[in-house]
Amino acid sequence: MPIYEFVCRGCETAFEELVRADTRVECPSCGSAEVRKLLSSFSAVGGARPDGCPDPGGCEPDACRGGGACMIN
Repeated sequence: MPIYEFVCRGCETAFEELVRADTRVECPSCGSAEVRKLLSSFSAVGGARPDGCPDPGGCEPDACRGGGACMIN
């Protein structure tokens, strides 16, 4: 079940909600169903390469371990 971020159009409270296809989202503060879904960024864990570089395509071999030009640092 995905978590979405919303903001209430009535009281402007921002909140997160676990949402299924049939879920009616209501503001936890005022109970209004007039809410707007916010665009949120995606987060993932474990995106670094095995050599420790956080950018899978931006560094020379061994760059993030001090052996070359790292594009991130």
